[in-house]
Amino acid sequence: MLARRFGVSRRTIHNTLRRAKDAHPARTRTISTRLSARELAGCQAALARRGITDHPAALRRLMGAADVLLRPTDQVVIDRMQAWGAQTATHGAAIDHIARKLNEAKLRGRPTVFTVEGMKTIRTFAGVFMGFVEEFRTLWEARQAAMTREVDKALEGAATSASGSRLSKAAATGSPCHLALDSGRALATGKAAADPSHAGS
Repeated sequence: MLARRFGVSRRTIHNTLRRAKDAHPARTRTISTRLSARELAGCQAALARRGITDHPAALRRLMGAADVLLRPTDQVVIDRMQAWGAQTATHGAAIDHIARKLNEAKLRGRPTVFTVEGMKTIRTFAGVFMGFVEEFRTLWEARQAAMTREVDKALEGAATSASGSRLSKAAATGSPCHLALDSGRALATGKAAADPSHAGS
């Protein structure tokens, strides 16, 4: 239909579509950054664990996925953390009140009476705290798994057996590393991402 519409052969249409599919935007921008030996080693190790030696290509992929990898924490997570904070503050205030009463009695030389109500308050707080720990662990693991999936998706097909790269050359010469990956697992804050450097190769 397209060939007839534009008055060309089907082969011309197929070739045009293939060229459009394989086309890549020109890389005309560069960024550089300096790294410590430890940061560079961590970068290389993180990529090596995925079987990646083409460091510039891998980091370009991560930069291309920055909108996903560096997106802000979900509002649902923020709301849940705030709710946990409010619960902790409420129960913590009750525990603090009990402690003040016991300290006051001790300072005045009076018998320290630990009431049934006080014990109930502490047990309630302990239950809330244990629930918080379990929910936080579940939330953290889910976020880590989601981030890992996004990184895997960004680096899909980047593993290569080719040796050497611009990054490893920079390490050998002690020159600034033009491309670097921050492989730290700190995403507890929702951060799990790439430390960009030289975007061209």
